Amino acid sequence: MEKNRIEQLSDFQQDDALVDFSLEKKKGDTDLYKPLYRNQENVKFVLEAMFASTNEVTGTSYSSRINDKKYQFAGKTGTSQVKKITEIQRELDLDISQIPYEERDHALYVAFGPYVNPRYALSVFVEHGGAGSSAAAPLAKKLFKTIVDRHEEREKIREKSLMEI
Repeated sequence: MEKNRIEQLSDFQQDDALVDFSLEKKKGDTDLYKPLYRNQENVKFVLEAMFASTNEVTGTSYSSRINDKKYQFAGKTGTSQVKKITEIQRELDLDISQIPYEERDHALYVAFGPYVNPRYALSVFVEHGGAGSSAAAPLAKKLFKTIVDRHEEREKIREKSLMEI
């Protein structure tokens, strides 16, 4: 039976993280890092919600997901309103291209990945980009693919240089 996402979070092998996602201390754990929060269940809830936002059909950034678990990430879109929208403007339901550039909303996206054993976090801000799901999340998708691939290359180079010593 496949583990649910909360159980996967509990299985993380954290090497240099500041927090421990497990619910209980394991034998041999040290108190080197203190949790940054009081209730780990709350953090797990947020992580699961971020996963759903990116990887489930009803999520705001679903179209930017990567199905390959090697690159799979979790994130949340955001939009920062630049100016007050009048009732008349709202009824017009204008396309972003019909709105003057300086009046367009800012697009935001925050994410971490890979989802299992996360190593990277990123924040994408697109000034006057419109919605986070259409402007910022697609950039995050490209970044995660590049970041993970480059990480693998760095590890190969590091291992090769260690063998030469």
